[in-house]
Amino acid sequence: MNTRNNAVETVDMETGEVLSGLPVGYQAGNQSLAVSIAMAEVDQQITTAHAFPRSVDQAVKNILTLATLDDETAKECVYALPRGGKAIKGPSVRLAEIIQSCWGNNRVGTRVVHVDRIEKYVEAEGVFHDLETNAATTSRVRRRISDKQGRVLTDDMIIVTGNAASSIAKRNAILAGVPKAVWRKAYAQVEKVIAGDIKTLVERRAEAMKAFAAFGVTPERVFAVLEINGLDDISLDHMTTLIGMHSALKSGESSVEEMFPIAKPKGDQPADLKGKLDQLAEGGEASAADKKPSADKADKKSEAGSSPAGSDASGKQASTPKATATGQQPSSGQTSSQDPDDGDPIKAAARKGRAAYRRGMNRKAVPVELKATDREAELDAYLAAFDDEKDKDADEPGSTEAE
Repeated sequence: MNTRNNAVETVDMETGEVLSGLPVGYQAGNQSLAVSIAMAEVDQQITTAHAFPRSVDQAVKNILTLATLDDETAKECVYALPRGGKAIKGPSVRLAEIIQSCWGNNRVGTRVVHVDRIEKYVEAEGVFHDLETNAATTSRVRRRISDKQGRVLTDDMIIVTGNAASSIAKRNAILAGVPKAVWRKAYAQVEKVIAGDIKTLVERRAEAMKAFAAFGVTPERVFAVLEINGLDDISLDHMTTLIGMHSALKSGESSVEEMFPIAKPKGDQPADLKGKLDQLAEGGEASAADKKPSADKADKKSEAGSSPAGSDASGKQASTPKATATGQQPSSGQTSSQDPDDGDPIKAAARKGRAAYRRGMNRKAVPVELKATDREAELDAYLAAFDDEKDKDADEPGSTEAE
């Protein structure tokens, strides 16, 4: 390195090229004091971290001890959000803070980086810097700043929403920066502490309902989100979800409106899943009962339209092309639609076959009851009558039948 005219010339050791430099003291003089202090601070922290490296085994034990220190701490270490009929559970901000503290030799920061009143969202950024490995993780989170009507929230509520977004960004950055193997065991133990056992389940149910009541949430809304019928249906698995949901509300990671959406009323709808199933079953039976008389009427109407008696009663000619062209009576094979079958199943099947053709049905659309193994004779009669009626319509004027 050569110095000439207060300038620094640097020589590339590989190529021998002389690189022109800046005047001596230029960089130090033009660097701000704040940047210099920040750089010195980070350098000192990295030096200290290398001098006193962490113990992974001790960090795992400390995280487990603090996360399960008591019931209240364990409850705050889990969050849960109902989405699509399922609960999305995970470590909360409080557990992330325990992990960051026990892991040691790291730096964490979070801030709101953008507030967009046009697109109606606030964006926060969280940063985690591991000083031992010099690995840094950044996480950004957006939260909506508009109400149900699409109006932008007030300034105070925007600040509250920004703080909530900052907490989530901080949590995500920590959990992404610290290996999951370090805190997985602690998270599993936390879930066990929250669930409790059968002996305390009744008490925990009541406590959970009281905790949600403090946020103005009724038990019915809780049951609807969990898709259960009542309090007695809450099991040990549900308790972890309930405690996580309450923790998410307390920490601001979610709101009551997001977690417990109120469904719009649609007439006389049942409140629970069992009621919906019962109503659906009743509706299916009612619709089948309503359709049966109409189908019988359609059979009678079709037969009446294909017989001389039906044609005379309506004052119109039969609707078949042959009857219109030749003036002959319709070839239904019956003298009247009211002719009884005399209890003969073969005659009844033949009548159905002729009626099916007159209604324009497909030959393969055989009634289900005729497909039984012990009703083959009725099936043959049905198909024979269907084909016979079709052949009669296929005859042209001047044929043997017409003559």
